[in-house]
Amino acid sequence: MSKHYIIISSIDWSTHWQMHHQLATSLVDAGNRVLFIENTGVRAPKLKDFGRIRERIRNWLKSEHGFRQTGDRLWLFFPLFLPFPYSRVANYLNVLFLSVPIKRWLTLLRFSDPVIISFIPTALSQELTHIINPSLSVYYCTNHMAGGSESSRPLRKWEDKFFSNTDITFTISAAITERAKPFSPVLYSFPPGVDIHKFERSGSNLISPVDIAHVQKPLIGYIGGISDVFDIALIVELAKSVPNATIVLIGPTYIDISALQSLPNILLLGERPHDLIPAYLNSFDVALVPYVVNEFTDSVYSCKLNEYLAMGVPVVSTDMAEFRIFDEQFPDVVLIAHGREDFVEKVKRALADPQIRSQQMIDKRIAVARENTWEKRFTGIMEVIDHHLFLKSQEVVPWRVSLAQYYKQSRIRWVVTTAVIVLLYLLVFATPLVWFAGDQLVVRDIPHKADALVVFSGNGEASYRNESYQRRALDAVRYYSKGYASHIFLSSGREQNLSEVAVIKLYLMEKGVAASAIHILERYPRSTGENVKLVKHELELQGVHSIIFLTSPYHSRRALLIWRKQAPDIAVLSPIVVDTPPSKPQWHANMKQIIVIAYEYAAIVYNWLQGWL
Repeated sequence: MSKHYIIISSIDWSTHWQMHHQLATSLVDAGNRVLFIENTGVRAPKLKDFGRIRERIRNWLKSEHGFRQTGDRLWLFFPLFLPFPYSRVANYLNVLFLSVPIKRWLTLLRFSDPVIISFIPTALSQELTHIINPSLSVYYCTNHMAGGSESSRPLRKWEDKFFSNTDITFTISAAITERAKPFSPVLYSFPPGVDIHKFERSGSNLISPVDIAHVQKPLIGYIGGISDVFDIALIVELAKSVPNATIVLIGPTYIDISALQSLPNILLLGERPHDLIPAYLNSFDVALVPYVVNEFTDSVYSCKLNEYLAMGVPVVSTDMAEFRIFDEQFPDVVLIAHGREDFVEKVKRALADPQIRSQQMIDKRIAVARENTWEKRFTGIMEVIDHHLFLKSQEVVPWRVSLAQYYKQSRIRWVVTTAVIVLLYLLVFATPLVWFAGDQLVVRDIPHKADALVVFSGNGEASYRNESYQRRALDAVRYYSKGYASHIFLSSGREQNLSEVAVIKLYLMEKGVAASAIHILERYPRSTGENVKLVKHELELQGVHSIIFLTSPYHSRRALLIWRKQAPDIAVLSPIVVDTPPSKPQWHANMKQIIVIAYEYAAIVYNWLQGWL
């Protein structure tokens, strides 16, 4: 029977092929509907994450409010969130911003009683799981996340909590199983498995890829990401020890690889489609798992191990705990090295030893891979989920307990909501935050003599009201009377029964400005960008090359950026006007000020997307 699944992933869909993709596609192939939520992070972002952040924003903009369908029964969700996983305020806001669209999507798609499988144990994923209220919750722990980096250490307490609160925990290694035992009530081990139909040594799609077809043999290969756990020094030493062999590294790069690039017999191919990996493996003479041995890698069951074995390729690995356990279960299949020198010697042995390269050993490796197929793992996963769904359906929760839990959770939500609202109110209305945000929008150029004054008296681009044309008239008279310019150009952003620019003209003439010095733009532009374009045309006709630009203070930054993009040959100064806010920090704000500032920031983004600035 078809079911609904939500996968809360610890990677993005565009990341190189991993268990997350394998599970999602297998669920879909089994007739289920799947929502795949991309990674929401276990640490604060770093400079190297900028590309991923940019890609996430692009995906969100190209999607329907973050959702995109790929295939008949698979949807992706690209969440935008505050990347501070251990901040209570950020987590509360993230839950608020993400739960609403997810719940709305679930309702519209009739995605009822979903099973949630989360690969990430953060507070955010736990809160989303709680709010969605799945028919079954599963934590699939695929590595020692809290040991991955110093910045992810705080994750440990959340993971302990997740072990306890989910209905089932799936693990991939003995080390993770031992870590979960004190907390998780129900534990199952489902390590990665090989898609045996794709990794067939006798397949018809195993022609050697063109980028390695003519390189120097033998080929020593590695498939996977080049990250912090990849032992670069080990591969450098290996390359120097086997100068007549080529070391082929296939996968995305996350660290500095200059040491690898400097060696002539190391070939870095970058990422390749997963469907092409069997052809590369079929060309390898030896396959490597060259990871640094530490607490993190001792918890890893490498996805690539059984893929290597399925192609019959000899495997040399560093001395990680899970490989020792594998060796006890399947003796003499993997060559496990104890140190760098032993790693090099075992690679040389794998290249030269006829026994290791014999058909008998090839068949043995393939037979072991067939014991560790993804099909078998997935069948076991489905049986466990179906069994526990049945057990939960038989549970009867006393109504008093259920009602008490509901009101307890409601009180907690009310307290947290109130605290966040009070905090935000104080932050906005009782600190210089609004002043600081607004001050970035205000231009205070020092004025000097120019060819003309240009006055924008209108309302801006949209609906917020800017009834400041009287003040712009005062500014125009002040700068004209001081001799900064001999001509004044007036423009309004909105057509009205009584033209603002006509009123300003009358006022200017009353104050002694000659009618011949006043130029009115007869057309009514629909935006600041169009306004600049039309006024620029008039200025060029009059031979104007420099202007003093007068507009509302919070509008000055956006308008100046547009002037510089649309009229680069005209020198523009935007000086202080009569209503320019103080340059010293102000500790209070009002709603009108907040609305105008927020509108201007939104308008800057809109104009940037439209290409006006």
